[in-house]
Amino acid sequence: MFTSKEAIEVESAAKAILRLKDGREIIDAISSWWVITHGHCEPRIVEAIAKQASQLDQILFANFTNNPAEKLVEKLSCQLPEDLNKFFFSDNGSTSVEVALKMLIQYWQHLGEKQRKVFISFNNSYHGDTVGAMSVSGDDCFSDAYKDMLFRVHKVAQGQYSFDSVEDYTHDFLDTFEKHKNSIAGIIIEPLVQGAGGMIQWPIEVLEIIGQTAHSAGVPIIFDEVMTGFGRTGSLFAFQQLSYSPDVICLSKGLTAGNLPLSLTVAKDHIYKEFLSQDKGKMFFHGHSFTGNPISCASAVANLEIIESTDMKSKWDKINKIHRERLERFVGPKVYDRRLCGTIAAVELKDENKGYISSLTKNFTDFALDRDVFLRPLGNVLYVLPPYSITDYQLHKTWDVIEEYCEQLN
Repeated sequence: MFTSKEAIEVESAAKAILRLKDGREIIDAISSWWVITHGHCEPRIVEAIAKQASQLDQILFANFTNNPAEKLVEKLSCQLPEDLNKFFFSDNGSTSVEVALKMLIQYWQHLGEKQRKVFISFNNSYHGDTVGAMSVSGDDCFSDAYKDMLFRVHKVAQGQYSFDSVEDYTHDFLDTFEKHKNSIAGIIIEPLVQGAGGMIQWPIEVLEIIGQTAHSAGVPIIFDEVMTGFGRTGSLFAFQQLSYSPDVICLSKGLTAGNLPLSLTVAKDHIYKEFLSQDKGKMFFHGHSFTGNPISCASAVANLEIIESTDMKSKWDKINKIHRERLERFVGPKVYDRRLCGTIAAVELKDENKGYISSLTKNFTDFALDRDVFLRPLGNVLYVLPPYSITDYQLHKTWDVIEEYCEQLN
């Protein structure tokens, strides 16, 4: 707060546009931190929220159920594998990860393998800011102050800056897995794209090897699709581009199209059944005040109804095409890498200080806002992750701003 400028008041929003109190219009090119999918104030979702708010606001899920929550589970079940069918509600991505971690620890205890309490995660990953989520995230400035509080995790190399072949990418994982496979509770990964780590892409072949290795040994995999879910990678879920599905999937952000807080931790049936017992000591010990909140669930149902009734693939492909065209222009001594996956595009600039400690782009957000575009760098990585309602003109203008900024660095 000591160095921050005064916050800008946004008065209203529609589709990809933020309208400020002074009348200016700003292009929201990062979906307000990756949550807005169809666009701000999408009328069908606004209507669903208003209608539900007038009928039922909140009810304890321990004794009751509600129609929006039931409909949400029904609709998502149509999009997920048949055995990925047990839904646990909470309110944000970090909590959905905490739930997944606790779920697997307790799962192994019920199977009589209490030694299985260590997870494998990956460098450059980000899974949230609660203690468990920080523990399985990569080591960085987000967790440094709390490192003595975090639990032990095997963090293996992701390989963005040093590996060329599939063998290079998988060597550290395979070696770690073999050494510790009898004590591993699970593997957690952001499939296809590591978000906050810098929009870093995974080779699909590497994810296939990780999945085959884990499943052959009976070790569950958690896919953190909080960011990658709901179309960001060019398919509804990132795992749909792989030959296997996760044992647990974490969903949030785009679940309600970004309108209200809600998250789900979805587990396969074989995990769920280990909690079924007459012994209350084997229940899943996690409670949440707003579990299955009807208004949030109504927003999520409306989101899925839009997805079902719209040719979303054409929207995702259009954004991808423009990204691809514009990324080709980024060459030169300051450009380290260009990345593209679905509707996510990034330009990494060369800097000795990579990640959030990079000062190369410290003025970038102000530079973009002065040109009526909202962008926030991930250290030395400039990225675009727009709402699907963004127009061609708005997306090209966004890239014009990034290009102008990079040109003045040279």
